[in-house]
Amino acid sequence: MTRQETVVVLTLLAGNYESFAKRTETDEQVKIMLDTWQECLGDLDYNLVLQAVKKTIIESPYPPTIHDIRKNAINMINPTMQRTAIEAWNEAFKMICNGIYMTQEEFEVHSPEVKRFFGNVRQVKELAQCDSDTINTVTKGQFLKQYEAITQSEQERRLLPPKMQEFIGKLANKMSVNQIGE
Repeated sequence: MTRQETVVVLTLLAGNYESFAKRTETDEQVKIMLDTWQECLGDLDYNLVLQAVKKTIIESPYPPTIHDIRKNAINMINPTMQRTAIEAWNEAFKMICNGIYMTQEEFEVHSPEVKRFFGNVRQVKELAQCDSDTINTVTKGQFLKQYEAITQSEQERRLLPPKMQEFIGKLANKMSVNQIGE
């Protein structure tokens, strides 16, 4: 989305929410708002953002935040068909059952949340060697406890613009390298 398209989005919002229009009374306020909205939504397609804005206008009498618009836009292109924890466990269990023979390529085709629980294909292979009682009690219990936190974290990550995701990743790597050096 270009800067000019961001202006159109903000104009649309100001035309539908009086309190939104009041936030842009000075040139400095307009510049700050425009810069922030451009930075946070600029990676998205303009038409997608417009549809997300219109959806938000229809759904809420209150002025939306960047989060509201971005969440609606992301959900339009990537609907969160969040599975129940048991449905996700079924996927994880199948992975464990086939784990001895699992390759990295096979591991990569699974859902991000389930992959995140395991961490890597080596962990799946190790669990595949455990007895079924341990898998059906201990591992299942751990998975079900962690699933909600994992899915919430994954949804929050998806909402971030790619540049922010990249920055956070670099910062996290830098911090972990600094901690190792201490």
